[in-house]
Amino acid sequence: MITAVGPHRVALLGRTTADAAVLARRLRDVRSVRDLDGLAATAAGSFYLVASVDGEVRVQGTLSAARQIYYATVAGVTLAADRPQAVADRIGAGIDEDQVALTLLSPFGPPWPLSERGLWRGVSSPRTGHCLEIGRDGTGRTRQWWTAPEPDRPLGDGDTIRQALTEAVATCTAGQEVVSADLSGGLDSTSLCFLADADRHDARLVTVHYQALGRSSDDRYWARQAETALPDARHLLVAPGQAPDWYAPLTHAVHDREGPLAFARSRATTEHVARLAAAHGSRHHLQGIGGDELFHPSPMALHALARRHPLAALPHLRALRSMRRWSLRATARTLASAPSYAQWLAACTNALANERDWGTGADWEPLPKLPPWATPHAAATVRRQLLAALAATPQPLATLPVQHEMIRLTRINGNATRRNSHIGAHTSVTFHAPFTDDRVLEAILAVRLEDRMAPGQFKPMLGTALRDIVPAGLLSRTTKGDASAELYAGLSRRRGEILELMDDSHLVRMGLVHADVLRTVLRGLHADTRPLMPLDSTLACELWLHTLSPAHTARATTVPVPAPRIVKEIR
Repeated sequence: MITAVGPHRVALLGRTTADAAVLARRLRDVRSVRDLDGLAATAAGSFYLVASVDGEVRVQGTLSAARQIYYATVAGVTLAADRPQAVADRIGAGIDEDQVALTLLSPFGPPWPLSERGLWRGVSSPRTGHCLEIGRDGTGRTRQWWTAPEPDRPLGDGDTIRQALTEAVATCTAGQEVVSADLSGGLDSTSLCFLADADRHDARLVTVHYQALGRSSDDRYWARQAETALPDARHLLVAPGQAPDWYAPLTHAVHDREGPLAFARSRATTEHVARLAAAHGSRHHLQGIGGDELFHPSPMALHALARRHPLAALPHLRALRSMRRWSLRATARTLASAPSYAQWLAACTNALANERDWGTGADWEPLPKLPPWATPHAAATVRRQLLAALAATPQPLATLPVQHEMIRLTRINGNATRRNSHIGAHTSVTFHAPFTDDRVLEAILAVRLEDRMAPGQFKPMLGTALRDIVPAGLLSRTTKGDASAELYAGLSRRRGEILELMDDSHLVRMGLVHADVLRTVLRGLHADTRPLMPLDSTLACELWLHTLSPAHTARATTVPVPAPRIVKEIR
Protein backbone atom coordinates (compact mmCIF):
# COMPACT_ATOMS: atom_id res chain seq x y z
CA MET A 1 0.00 0.00 0.00
CA ILE A 2 1.45 3.37 -1.08
CA THR A 3 -0.14 6.69 -0.10
CA ALA A 4 0.90 10.21 -1.09
CA VAL A 5 -0.22 13.59 0.28
CA GLY A 6 1.59 16.57 -1.18
CA PRO A 7 5.37 16.06 -0.70
CA HIS A 8 4.82 13.19 1.76
CA ARG A 9 4.92 9.54 0.80
CA VAL A 10 4.41 6.41 2.91
CA ALA A 11 4.45 2.79 1.86
CA LEU A 12 3.45 -0.22 3.96
CA LEU A 13 5.08 -3.18 2.22
CA GLY A 14 3.82 -6.53 3.40
CA ARG A 15 0.50 -7.51 4.88
CA THR A 16 -1.74 -5.01 6.62
CA THR A 17 -5.39 -4.11 6.80
CA ALA A 18 -4.61 -0.40 7.13
CA ASP A 19 -7.12 1.72 5.22
CA ALA A 20 -5.68 3.93 2.48
CA ALA A 21 -8.12 6.77 3.18
CA VAL A 22 -7.35 6.74 6.91
CA LEU A 23 -3.64 6.62 6.13
CA ALA A 24 -3.97 9.67 3.86
CA ARG A 25 -5.77 11.64 6.59
CA ARG A 26 -3.04 10.85 9.09
CA LEU A 27 -0.36 11.77 6.58
CA ARG A 28 -1.79 15.29 6.23
CA ASP A 29 -0.86 16.01 9.85
CA VAL A 30 2.71 14.70 9.54
CA ARG A 31 5.50 17.27 9.79
CA SER A 32 8.50 14.94 10.21
CA VAL A 33 9.29 11.25 10.00
CA ARG A 34 9.00 11.10 13.80
CA ASP A 35 5.30 11.87 13.52
CA LEU A 36 4.85 8.41 12.02
CA ASP A 37 5.51 6.69 15.36
CA GLY A 38 1.78 6.52 16.04
CA LEU A 39 1.09 4.85 12.69
CA ALA A 40 3.85 2.31 13.24
CA ALA A 41 2.44 1.50 16.67
CA THR A 42 -1.19 0.92 15.62
CA ALA A 43 -1.33 -0.73 12.19
CA ALA A 44 -1.94 -4.48 12.31
CA GLY A 45 0.02 -6.99 10.30
CA SER A 46 3.65 -7.50 9.37
CA PHE A 47 5.16 -4.96 7.01
CA TYR A 48 8.01 -2.64 6.16
CA LEU A 49 7.28 1.03 6.72
CA VAL A 50 9.03 3.27 4.19
CA ALA A 51 8.25 6.97 4.24
CA SER A 52 9.51 10.25 2.83
CA VAL A 53 8.55 13.51 4.55
CA ASP A 54 9.92 16.71 3.02
CA GLY A 55 12.97 14.84 1.76
CA GLU A 56 13.66 12.92 4.98
CA VAL A 57 13.31 9.14 4.81
CA ARG A 58 12.24 6.63 7.45
CA VAL A 59 12.69 2.88 6.99
CA GLN A 60 11.82 0.15 9.50
CA GLY A 61 10.88 -3.47 9.78
CA THR A 62 9.05 -5.30 12.55
CA LEU A 63 9.88 -5.89 16.20
CA SER A 64 10.12 -9.61 15.49
CA ALA A 65 12.55 -9.25 12.54
CA ALA A 66 10.07 -11.07 10.31
CA ARG A 67 10.65 -7.92 8.25
CA GLN A 68 14.22 -6.73 8.76
CA ILE A 69 16.16 -3.75 7.45
CA TYR A 70 19.89 -3.75 6.62
CA TYR A 71 21.95 -0.68 5.84
CA ALA A 72 25.46 0.62 5.18
CA THR A 73 27.04 3.99 4.47
CA VAL A 74 29.06 4.59 1.31
CA ALA A 75 30.74 7.95 0.64
CA GLY A 76 28.50 9.56 3.26
CA VAL A 77 25.29 8.17 1.77
CA THR A 78 23.23 5.53 3.59
CA LEU A 79 21.85 2.60 1.60
CA ALA A 80 19.09 0.33 2.91
CA ALA A 81 17.67 -3.00 1.74
CA ASP A 82 15.63 -5.94 2.98
CA ARG A 83 18.50 -8.41 2.57
CA PRO A 84 22.05 -7.99 3.87
CA GLN A 85 23.72 -9.53 0.83
CA ALA A 86 22.24 -6.81 -1.38
CA VAL A 87 24.01 -4.15 0.69
CA ALA A 88 27.14 -6.28 1.10
CA ASP A 89 27.46 -6.75 -2.65
CA ARG A 90 27.09 -3.01 -3.22
CA ILE A 91 29.88 -2.11 -0.79
CA GLY A 92 32.07 -5.14 -1.51
CA ALA A 93 31.84 -6.45 2.05
CA GLY A 94 33.36 -9.69 3.26
CA ILE A 95 32.24 -11.82 6.15
CA ASP A 96 32.99 -11.01 9.78
CA GLU A 97 35.00 -13.99 11.09
CA ASP A 98 34.37 -13.06 14.73
CA GLN A 99 30.62 -13.10 14.18
CA VAL A 100 30.92 -16.49 12.49
CA ALA A 101 32.36 -17.84 15.75
CA LEU A 102 29.39 -16.40 17.64
CA THR A 103 26.94 -18.25 15.40
CA LEU A 104 28.22 -21.54 16.80
CA LEU A 105 26.52 -20.78 20.11
CA SER A 106 23.42 -22.82 20.84
CA PRO A 107 20.53 -23.04 21.22
CA PHE A 108 19.79 -19.65 19.61
CA GLY A 109 23.10 -18.02 18.76
CA PRO A 110 24.70 -15.15 20.66
CA PRO A 111 22.80 -13.25 23.35
CA TRP A 112 21.52 -9.72 23.02
CA PRO A 113 22.94 -7.34 21.80
CA LEU A 114 25.42 -9.49 19.84
CA SER A 115 22.43 -11.26 18.29
CA GLU A 116 21.67 -8.05 16.38
CA ARG A 117 25.05 -7.91 14.68
CA GLY A 118 25.31 -9.02 11.07
CA LEU A 119 27.74 -11.43 9.44
CA TRP A 120 28.82 -8.98 6.75
CA ARG A 121 31.39 -6.33 7.62
CA GLY A 122 30.01 -2.81 7.38
CA VAL A 123 26.37 -3.98 7.14
CA SER A 124 24.15 -3.15 10.13
CA SER A 125 20.53 -3.44 11.23
CA PRO A 126 18.50 -1.10 13.43
CA ARG A 127 18.17 -2.58 16.91
CA THR A 128 14.85 -3.86 18.17
CA GLY A 129 12.41 -0.98 18.51
CA HIS A 130 14.59 1.32 16.40
CA CYS A 131 14.03 2.74 12.93
CA LEU A 132 16.47 4.04 10.34
CA GLU A 133 16.18 7.72 9.43
CA ILE A 134 18.02 9.18 6.44
CA GLY A 135 18.40 12.93 6.29
CA ARG A 136 18.22 15.17 3.24
CA ASP A 137 22.01 15.01 2.98
CA GLY A 138 21.92 11.21 2.74
CA THR A 139 23.36 10.45 6.18
CA GLY A 140 21.58 7.84 8.23
CA ARG A 141 21.00 7.38 11.94
CA THR A 142 18.89 5.06 14.01
CA ARG A 143 16.38 6.18 16.62
CA GLN A 144 14.42 4.27 19.23
CA TRP A 145 10.70 4.67 18.68
CA TRP A 146 9.32 1.70 20.68
CA THR A 147 9.62 0.44 24.24
CA ALA A 148 8.06 -2.65 25.75
CA PRO A 149 4.76 -2.06 27.56
CA GLU A 150 4.53 -2.64 31.29
CA PRO A 151 2.67 -5.83 32.31
CA ASP A 152 -0.21 -4.07 34.06
CA ARG A 153 -3.33 -4.92 32.01
CA PRO A 154 -5.81 -7.49 33.40
CA LEU A 155 -6.41 -10.39 31.00
CA GLY A 156 -10.19 -10.25 31.55
CA ASP A 157 -11.87 -12.29 28.83
CA GLY A 158 -8.80 -11.97 26.62
CA ASP A 159 -10.47 -9.46 24.30
CA THR A 160 -7.25 -7.51 23.58
CA ILE A 161 -5.31 -10.64 22.64
CA ARG A 162 -8.26 -12.02 20.68
CA GLN A 163 -8.58 -8.79 18.68
CA ALA A 164 -4.84 -8.68 17.97
CA LEU A 165 -4.80 -12.29 16.77
CA THR A 166 -7.97 -11.88 14.73
CA GLU A 167 -6.57 -8.82 12.96
CA ALA A 168 -3.20 -10.52 12.42
CA VAL A 169 -4.80 -13.53 10.73
CA ALA A 170 -7.13 -11.25 8.74
CA THR A 171 -4.07 -9.60 7.16
CA CYS A 172 -3.06 -13.06 5.90
CA THR A 173 -6.46 -14.04 4.48
CA ALA A 174 -7.52 -10.69 2.99
CA GLY A 175 -7.83 -10.84 -0.78
CA GLN A 176 -6.89 -14.53 -0.96
CA GLU A 177 -9.00 -17.25 -2.55
CA VAL A 178 -7.08 -19.97 -0.69
CA VAL A 179 -4.96 -19.83 2.46
CA SER A 180 -3.05 -22.81 3.84
CA ALA A 181 -1.95 -23.46 7.39
CA ASP A 182 -0.04 -25.98 9.47
CA LEU A 183 -2.29 -28.18 11.60
CA SER A 184 0.23 -30.04 13.73
CA GLY A 185 -2.32 -30.84 16.42
CA GLY A 186 -0.68 -28.41 18.82
CA LEU A 187 -2.71 -25.60 20.32
CA ASP A 188 -0.90 -22.82 18.47
CA SER A 189 -1.38 -24.02 14.89
CA THR A 190 -4.88 -25.27 15.73
CA SER A 191 -5.87 -21.80 16.98
CA LEU A 192 -4.66 -20.15 13.79
CA CYS A 193 -6.64 -22.62 11.68
CA PHE A 194 -9.87 -21.75 13.50
CA LEU A 195 -9.15 -18.02 13.21
CA ALA A 196 -8.50 -18.42 9.48
CA ASP A 197 -11.65 -20.51 9.08
CA ALA A 198 -13.64 -17.73 10.73
CA ASP A 199 -12.54 -15.59 7.76
CA ARG A 200 -13.64 -18.18 5.20
CA HIS A 201 -15.76 -15.61 3.39
CA ASP A 202 -12.42 -14.21 2.22
CA ALA A 203 -10.40 -17.39 1.74
CA ARG A 204 -10.86 -21.15 1.65
CA LEU A 205 -8.68 -22.94 4.21
CA VAL A 206 -6.34 -25.82 3.41
CA THR A 207 -4.64 -27.48 6.40
CA VAL A 208 -1.44 -29.54 6.31
CA HIS A 209 -0.58 -32.19 8.88
CA TYR A 210 2.74 -34.05 8.85
CA GLN A 211 2.21 -37.33 10.66
CA ALA A 212 4.86 -37.93 13.30
CA LEU A 213 7.11 -40.97 13.28
CA GLY A 214 6.58 -43.60 15.96
CA ARG A 215 3.63 -44.15 18.26
CA SER A 216 4.51 -41.91 21.20
CA SER A 217 3.11 -38.70 19.70
CA ASP A 218 -0.59 -37.93 20.08
CA ASP A 219 -0.45 -35.04 17.60
CA ARG A 220 -2.45 -36.99 15.01
CA TYR A 221 -5.28 -37.59 17.47
CA TRP A 222 -5.62 -33.88 18.22
CA ALA A 223 -5.26 -32.86 14.59
CA ARG A 224 -8.08 -35.27 13.71
CA GLN A 225 -10.34 -33.65 16.31
CA ALA A 226 -9.63 -30.24 14.81
CA GLU A 227 -10.27 -31.50 11.27
CA THR A 228 -13.69 -32.77 12.33
CA ALA A 229 -14.53 -29.35 13.77
CA LEU A 230 -13.42 -27.65 10.52
CA PRO A 231 -15.68 -29.35 7.96
CA ASP A 232 -15.44 -26.60 5.36
CA ALA A 233 -11.65 -26.77 5.15
CA ARG A 234 -9.62 -29.16 3.01
CA HIS A 235 -7.28 -31.29 5.11
CA LEU A 236 -4.03 -32.74 3.75
CA LEU A 237 -2.25 -35.58 5.54
CA VAL A 238 1.43 -36.18 4.79
CA ALA A 239 2.33 -39.66 6.01
CA PRO A 240 5.87 -40.69 7.02
CA GLY A 241 7.91 -41.38 3.91
CA GLN A 242 5.95 -38.88 1.80
CA ALA A 243 8.08 -35.93 2.92
CA PRO A 244 11.84 -35.34 2.93
CA ASP A 245 13.94 -36.52 5.85
CA TRP A 246 15.38 -34.04 8.26
CA TYR A 247 18.88 -33.02 7.17
CA ALA A 248 17.95 -33.72 3.55
CA PRO A 249 18.96 -32.61 1.08
CA LEU A 250 21.93 -30.63 2.38
CA THR A 251 24.69 -30.09 -0.13
CA HIS A 252 22.27 -30.22 -3.07
CA ALA A 253 19.85 -27.58 -1.78
CA VAL A 254 20.14 -23.93 -2.76
CA HIS A 255 20.65 -21.91 0.41
CA ASP A 256 20.35 -18.13 0.38
CA ARG A 257 23.35 -15.98 1.22
CA GLU A 258 21.78 -13.91 3.99
CA GLY A 259 23.28 -15.98 6.79
CA PRO A 260 23.05 -19.37 8.50
CA LEU A 261 19.55 -20.85 8.47
CA ALA A 262 18.71 -21.59 12.11
CA PHE A 263 16.63 -24.68 11.28
CA ALA A 264 18.75 -26.02 8.45
CA ARG A 265 17.85 -29.60 9.39
CA SER A 266 14.23 -29.05 8.32
CA ARG A 267 14.90 -26.86 5.29
CA ALA A 268 13.73 -29.54 2.85
CA THR A 269 10.50 -29.96 4.83
CA THR A 270 9.82 -26.24 4.58
CA GLU A 271 10.36 -26.40 0.83
CA HIS A 272 7.99 -29.38 0.67
CA VAL A 273 5.30 -27.41 2.54
CA ALA A 274 5.69 -24.52 0.10
CA ARG A 275 5.28 -26.79 -2.94
CA LEU A 276 2.27 -28.48 -1.36
CA ALA A 277 0.63 -25.15 -0.56
CA ALA A 278 1.26 -23.84 -4.07
CA ALA A 279 -0.17 -27.01 -5.63
CA HIS A 280 -3.46 -26.36 -3.82
CA GLY A 281 -3.67 -22.71 -4.85
CA SER A 282 -2.32 -21.10 -1.69
CA ARG A 283 0.13 -18.20 -1.71
CA HIS A 284 -0.02 -17.49 2.03
CA HIS A 285 0.86 -20.26 4.49
CA LEU A 286 0.28 -19.79 8.23
CA GLN A 287 2.52 -21.33 10.88
CA GLY A 288 2.14 -21.51 14.66
CA ILE A 289 5.74 -20.41 15.21
CA GLY A 290 6.08 -18.23 18.30
CA GLY A 291 3.07 -19.38 20.28
CA ASP A 292 5.02 -21.45 22.81
CA GLU A 293 7.31 -18.57 23.70
CA LEU A 294 4.42 -16.15 24.27
CA PHE A 295 1.71 -18.28 25.85
CA HIS A 296 3.43 -21.08 27.76
CA PRO A 297 4.68 -19.50 31.02
CA SER A 298 8.43 -19.98 31.40
CA PRO A 299 10.33 -20.29 34.71
CA MET A 300 11.25 -16.64 34.18
CA ALA A 301 7.54 -15.70 34.32
CA LEU A 302 7.20 -17.54 37.62
CA HIS A 303 10.38 -15.89 38.87
CA ALA A 304 8.88 -12.45 38.15
CA LEU A 305 5.51 -13.36 39.69
CA ALA A 306 7.14 -14.72 42.87
CA ARG A 307 8.99 -11.46 43.37
CA ARG A 308 5.94 -9.27 42.80
CA HIS A 309 3.09 -11.44 44.15
CA PRO A 310 4.54 -14.29 46.27
CA LEU A 311 1.19 -15.72 47.38
CA ALA A 312 -0.14 -15.91 43.82
CA ALA A 313 3.02 -17.74 42.77
CA LEU A 314 2.83 -20.53 45.38
CA PRO A 315 0.63 -23.08 43.53
CA HIS A 316 2.64 -22.64 40.33
CA LEU A 317 5.88 -22.94 42.26
CA ARG A 318 4.80 -26.28 43.72
CA ALA A 319 3.99 -27.57 40.24
CA LEU A 320 7.34 -26.44 38.84
CA ARG A 321 9.23 -28.00 41.76
CA SER A 322 7.49 -31.30 41.13
CA MET A 323 8.10 -31.22 37.39
CA ARG A 324 11.78 -30.29 37.64
CA ARG A 325 12.45 -32.19 40.86
CA TRP A 326 14.04 -29.18 42.50
CA SER A 327 15.02 -29.30 46.16
CA LEU A 328 13.89 -26.52 48.45
CA ARG A 329 17.42 -25.16 48.39
CA ALA A 330 17.55 -25.13 44.58
CA THR A 331 14.13 -23.50 44.45
CA ALA A 332 15.11 -20.80 46.92
CA ARG A 333 18.37 -20.16 45.08
CA THR A 334 16.54 -19.82 41.77
CA LEU A 335 13.95 -17.41 43.11
CA ALA A 336 16.53 -15.36 45.01
CA SER A 337 18.73 -14.94 41.96
CA ALA A 338 18.18 -11.52 40.41
CA PRO A 339 21.27 -10.52 38.43
CA SER A 340 21.23 -7.41 36.30
CA TYR A 341 21.51 -7.99 32.59
CA ALA A 342 25.17 -7.00 32.67
CA GLN A 343 25.84 -9.48 35.49
CA TRP A 344 24.06 -12.25 33.60
CA LEU A 345 26.00 -11.48 30.42
CA ALA A 346 29.26 -11.58 32.37
CA ALA A 347 28.30 -14.99 33.80
CA CYS A 348 27.72 -16.29 30.26
CA THR A 349 31.42 -15.93 29.48
CA ASN A 350 32.28 -18.40 32.25
CA ALA A 351 29.73 -21.06 31.28
CA LEU A 352 30.27 -21.22 27.52
CA ALA A 353 31.89 -24.66 27.50
CA ASN A 354 30.33 -26.14 30.64
CA GLU A 355 28.30 -29.03 29.25
CA ARG A 356 26.45 -29.60 32.52
CA ASP A 357 25.48 -26.01 33.28
CA TRP A 358 22.26 -25.33 31.40
CA GLY A 359 21.00 -22.80 33.91
CA THR A 360 17.75 -22.98 35.81
CA GLY A 361 15.56 -21.59 33.07
CA ALA A 362 15.15 -18.45 35.21
CA ASP A 363 17.65 -16.49 33.12
CA TRP A 364 17.36 -13.42 30.93
CA GLU A 365 17.72 -15.71 27.91
CA PRO A 366 18.45 -19.38 27.28
CA LEU A 367 22.06 -19.81 28.38
CA PRO A 368 24.32 -19.74 25.25
CA LYS A 369 26.68 -22.70 24.96
CA LEU A 370 29.59 -23.52 22.68
CA PRO A 371 29.52 -26.99 21.13
CA PRO A 372 32.05 -29.52 22.41
CA TRP A 373 33.74 -29.45 19.00
CA ALA A 374 34.50 -25.72 19.24
CA THR A 375 38.22 -25.00 19.31
CA PRO A 376 40.09 -22.89 21.88
CA HIS A 377 40.35 -20.24 19.17
CA ALA A 378 36.57 -20.19 18.79
CA ALA A 379 36.09 -20.00 22.56
CA ALA A 380 38.58 -17.15 22.88
CA THR A 381 36.90 -15.25 20.04
CA VAL A 382 33.45 -15.63 21.58
CA ARG A 383 34.65 -14.55 25.04
CA ARG A 384 36.37 -11.51 23.56
CA GLN A 385 33.16 -10.49 21.82
CA LEU A 386 31.08 -10.99 24.96
CA LEU A 387 33.48 -8.91 27.03
CA ALA A 388 33.47 -6.14 24.42
CA ALA A 389 29.67 -6.10 24.46
CA LEU A 390 29.74 -6.04 28.26
CA ALA A 391 32.09 -3.06 28.28
CA ALA A 392 29.47 -1.07 26.35
CA THR A 393 27.02 -1.54 29.29
CA PRO A 394 24.16 -2.97 27.19
CA GLN A 395 20.61 -2.39 28.29
CA PRO A 396 18.11 -5.26 28.03
CA LEU A 397 15.13 -5.24 25.69
CA ALA A 398 12.84 -4.66 28.69
CA THR A 399 13.33 -3.95 32.37
CA LEU A 400 11.77 -7.27 33.46
CA PRO A 401 13.74 -10.39 32.49
CA VAL A 402 10.57 -12.24 31.47
CA GLN A 403 9.66 -9.45 29.04
CA HIS A 404 13.19 -9.39 27.61
CA GLU A 405 13.08 -13.15 27.16
CA MET A 406 9.77 -13.02 25.28
CA ILE A 407 10.95 -10.28 22.92
CA ARG A 408 14.26 -12.02 22.26
CA LEU A 409 12.60 -15.36 21.49
CA THR A 410 10.02 -13.64 19.30
CA ARG A 411 12.86 -12.19 17.24
CA ILE A 412 14.32 -15.67 16.80
CA ASN A 413 10.95 -16.90 15.56
CA GLY A 414 10.48 -13.86 13.32
CA ASN A 415 13.86 -14.50 11.74
CA ALA A 416 12.86 -18.10 11.09
CA THR A 417 9.62 -16.98 9.43
CA ARG A 418 11.46 -14.52 7.18
CA ARG A 419 13.93 -17.17 6.11
CA ASN A 420 11.11 -19.67 5.48
CA SER A 421 9.61 -17.16 3.07
CA HIS A 422 12.92 -17.00 1.23
CA ILE A 423 12.78 -20.79 0.87
CA GLY A 424 9.20 -20.65 -0.44
CA ALA A 425 9.83 -17.73 -2.78
CA HIS A 426 10.44 -19.87 -5.87
CA THR A 427 6.91 -21.30 -5.45
CA SER A 428 5.44 -17.81 -4.80
CA VAL A 429 4.44 -18.94 -1.30
CA THR A 430 5.02 -16.63 1.66
CA PHE A 431 5.11 -17.97 5.21
CA HIS A 432 3.37 -16.04 7.98
CA ALA A 433 3.56 -16.41 11.76
CA PRO A 434 0.81 -14.20 13.24
CA PHE A 435 2.05 -14.87 16.79
CA THR A 436 5.14 -12.81 15.94
CA ASP A 437 3.21 -9.76 14.70
CA ASP A 438 3.99 -6.53 16.57
CA ARG A 439 0.46 -5.91 17.83
CA VAL A 440 0.14 -9.51 19.07
CA LEU A 441 3.47 -9.30 20.91
CA GLU A 442 2.46 -6.01 22.53
CA ALA A 443 -0.94 -7.33 23.62
CA ILE A 444 0.68 -10.27 25.41
CA LEU A 445 3.52 -8.27 26.96
CA ALA A 446 0.94 -5.93 28.48
CA VAL A 447 -0.91 -8.71 30.39
CA ARG A 448 -0.16 -8.64 34.11
CA LEU A 449 1.97 -11.45 35.47
CA GLU A 450 -0.66 -13.03 37.72
CA ASP A 451 -2.97 -13.57 34.72
CA ARG A 452 -0.40 -15.40 32.61
CA MET A 453 -0.69 -18.73 34.40
CA ALA A 454 -3.49 -20.80 35.84
CA PRO A 455 -3.36 -24.15 37.68
CA GLY A 456 -3.94 -27.08 35.36
CA GLN A 457 -4.02 -24.99 32.18
CA PHE A 458 -1.35 -25.33 29.50
CA LYS A 459 -1.63 -21.89 27.87
CA PRO A 460 -4.23 -19.97 29.87
CA MET A 461 -3.95 -16.65 28.01
CA LEU A 462 -4.52 -18.27 24.62
CA GLY A 463 -7.31 -20.47 25.98
CA THR A 464 -9.11 -17.50 27.49
CA ALA A 465 -8.75 -15.36 24.38
CA LEU A 466 -10.05 -18.01 21.97
CA ARG A 467 -12.62 -19.89 24.07
CA ASP A 468 -15.46 -18.79 21.77
CA ILE A 469 -13.49 -19.58 18.60
CA VAL A 470 -11.69 -22.87 19.30
CA PRO A 471 -13.75 -25.81 20.66
CA ALA A 472 -13.27 -26.33 24.39
CA GLY A 473 -12.12 -29.92 23.92
CA LEU A 474 -9.17 -28.76 21.82
CA LEU A 475 -8.24 -26.03 24.28
CA SER A 476 -7.96 -28.67 27.00
CA ARG A 477 -4.85 -30.31 25.51
CA THR A 478 -1.94 -30.25 27.97
CA THR A 479 0.54 -32.49 26.11
CA LYS A 480 3.06 -31.44 23.52
CA GLY A 481 4.70 -33.70 20.95
CA ASP A 482 8.38 -33.52 20.16
CA ALA A 483 10.32 -34.32 17.02
CA SER A 484 13.08 -36.47 18.48
CA ALA A 485 12.06 -39.44 16.32
CA GLU A 486 12.40 -37.31 13.18
CA LEU A 487 15.79 -36.08 14.35
CA TYR A 488 17.15 -39.56 15.02
CA ALA A 489 15.76 -40.98 11.77
CA GLY A 490 17.03 -38.10 9.66
CA LEU A 491 20.47 -38.21 11.22
CA SER A 492 20.66 -41.97 10.75
CA ARG A 493 19.85 -41.69 7.04
CA ARG A 494 21.90 -38.59 6.33
CA ARG A 495 24.91 -39.07 8.60
CA GLY A 496 27.13 -39.86 5.61
CA GLU A 497 26.20 -36.60 3.86
CA ILE A 498 26.96 -34.56 6.96
CA LEU A 499 30.30 -36.29 7.46
CA GLU A 500 31.13 -35.68 3.80
CA LEU A 501 30.23 -32.01 4.20
CA MET A 502 32.64 -31.72 7.13
CA ASP A 503 35.44 -33.28 5.08
CA ASP A 504 35.58 -29.97 3.22
CA SER A 505 34.75 -27.71 6.17
CA HIS A 506 35.22 -23.95 6.08
CA LEU A 507 34.77 -23.87 9.85
CA VAL A 508 37.67 -26.29 10.29
CA ARG A 509 39.89 -24.20 8.00
CA MET A 510 38.94 -21.08 9.98
CA GLY A 511 40.11 -22.82 13.13
CA LEU A 512 36.69 -22.78 14.79
CA VAL A 513 35.79 -26.48 14.78
CA HIS A 514 37.62 -29.72 15.68
CA ALA A 515 36.53 -32.03 12.89
CA ASP A 516 37.46 -35.22 14.78
CA VAL A 517 35.33 -34.29 17.81
CA LEU A 518 32.36 -33.47 15.60
CA ARG A 519 32.71 -36.75 13.72
CA THR A 520 32.80 -38.68 17.00
CA VAL A 521 29.57 -37.05 18.15
CA LEU A 522 27.88 -37.67 14.80
CA ARG A 523 28.83 -41.35 14.86
CA GLY A 524 27.86 -41.86 18.49
CA LEU A 525 24.69 -43.20 20.07
CA HIS A 526 22.76 -40.75 22.20
CA ALA A 527 20.12 -41.54 24.80
CA ASP A 528 18.59 -38.08 24.34
CA THR A 529 18.88 -35.29 21.79
CA ARG A 530 20.70 -32.76 23.97
CA PRO A 531 24.22 -33.60 22.69
CA LEU A 532 22.90 -33.03 19.17
CA MET A 533 21.38 -29.61 19.87
CA PRO A 534 24.57 -27.68 18.94
CA LEU A 535 24.66 -29.47 15.58
CA ASP A 536 21.96 -27.15 14.22
CA SER A 537 24.02 -23.96 14.50
CA THR A 538 27.24 -25.60 13.28
CA LEU A 539 25.56 -27.24 10.31
CA ALA A 540 23.71 -24.04 9.42
CA CYS A 541 26.92 -22.03 9.47
CA GLU A 542 28.82 -24.59 7.40
CA LEU A 543 26.11 -24.75 4.75
CA TRP A 544 25.98 -20.96 4.56
CA LEU A 545 29.74 -20.69 4.11
CA HIS A 546 29.50 -23.22 1.27
CA THR A 547 27.04 -20.95 -0.59
CA LEU A 548 29.42 -18.00 -0.62
CA SER A 549 31.86 -17.30 -3.40
CA PRO A 550 35.59 -17.76 -2.74
CA ALA A 551 35.95 -13.95 -2.73
CA HIS A 552 33.74 -13.72 0.34
CA THR A 553 35.53 -16.42 2.31
CA ALA A 554 39.06 -15.63 1.14
CA ARG A 555 39.50 -13.05 3.87
CA ALA A 556 38.69 -15.60 6.55
CA THR A 557 41.77 -16.40 8.57
CA THR A 558 42.99 -19.97 8.52
CA VAL A 559 44.06 -20.88 12.02
CA PRO A 560 46.14 -23.99 12.76
CA VAL A 561 44.41 -25.94 15.49
CA PRO A 562 46.16 -28.67 17.49
CA ALA A 563 44.29 -31.95 17.70
CA PRO A 564 42.42 -32.42 20.96
CA ARG A 565 44.18 -34.64 23.44
CA ILE A 566 41.11 -36.75 24.13
CA VAL A 567 38.21 -37.30 21.79
CA LYS A 568 35.25 -38.68 23.73
CA GLU A 569 31.72 -39.62 22.85
CA ILE A 570 29.27 -37.16 24.39
CA ARG A 571 26.23 -38.70 25.98
